[in-house]
Amino acid sequence: MIGVRSGNAVVILGGRDAPLAAAVAVVTGLNGRTLVVDPDPAVGPRLTTAAAQAGALVDFQHAPVTSVPLEAGTFDVAVVDVRLAAQGDTDQRATMAQAFRAVRPLGRIIVIEGAAPAGLFGRRDPTPALSAGAVQDLLEQAGGRAVRRLAEVDGVSYFETRRP
Repeated sequence: MIGVRSGNAVVILGGRDAPLAAAVAVVTGLNGRTLVVDPDPAVGPRLTTAAAQAGALVDFQHAPVTSVPLEAGTFDVAVVDVRLAAQGDTDQRATMAQAFRAVRPLGRIIVIEGAAPAGLFGRRDPTPALSAGAVQDLLEQAGGRAVRRLAEVDGVSYFETRRP
């Protein structure tokens, strides 16, 4: 669903899915870059383990996703993988602004919203997901062009837009 290619520079805001970050790093390869930014320092070791199992390299930066200390326009793709519904309105807009700031002009922004059940008898995350309309509005308000919902699988929705 992310649609990265070899050589892409990808920033993932939120480290809740370490295997996803490792899979992205495998695709971007040695001539690309995958960076995960998350406010939780415990995410770093989980990423290192997942990347080692996948045979890839994932960089980690401990920082809030609402104020990412990155140079503007340095990434091809930004993936927002935080629970937007768990953030307040101000933090949602700030997270989107950081994703748009991180990518180069015409770069892609992918938003992953929702959570799949935790297994056969597992419980779904009690935080409700933002509606598709709310996520699309956030992306449009941040300046996204051609905002679209890519898919919904097991309660997880994927959205895509481009930075002008």
